[in-house]
Amino acid sequence: MKLRSIHFPLIVAMVASVTLAGCVTPQYGGYQQRSGYTNRCLSCGVVQQVDQVYVQGGGSGNGGTLGAVIGAVAGGVLGSTIGKGDGRTAATVVGAVGGGLVGNQIGKNNDANNANSTAWRIVVQMDNGQYATVTQREDPGVRPGAYVSIHDGHVYVR
Repeated sequence: MKLRSIHFPLIVAMVASVTLAGCVTPQYGGYQQRSGYTNRCLSCGVVQQVDQVYVQGGGSGNGGTLGAVIGAVAGGVLGSTIGKGDGRTAATVVGAVGGGLVGNQIGKNNDANNANSTAWRIVVQMDNGQYATVTQREDPGVRPGAYVSIHDGHVYVR
């Protein structure tokens, strides 16, 4: 009889601990639990739509600035070869300013010639239910239904 009375509380404690262990939800850093989904990352979701689009400013948009700098240097060097003394200094300044203006215009025209470039607009339903739209120049290589993550404004296949 004494043996039975010792085993009964141990068996009850073991059954209770196993039952309660099933109620614990595991916590993972950077992941969340959502009904109907397994654990997924906070920046992940399912692609809903992928469209090829055209965006303005195919270049870096810095053509005018870059052209101005290159033009100013070239104009200054050419201007410095003209005249002597104060005349040379004035020619250098005029050459740098003139070269900068011409280079700026050439750079802007170059940007305008590259005004439309191909990009992709990807609509993703995030794991939290919200929608995110990403437009990127690189082909994401995804189709609707693909599971992706979004980092730094780009879509990546998971």
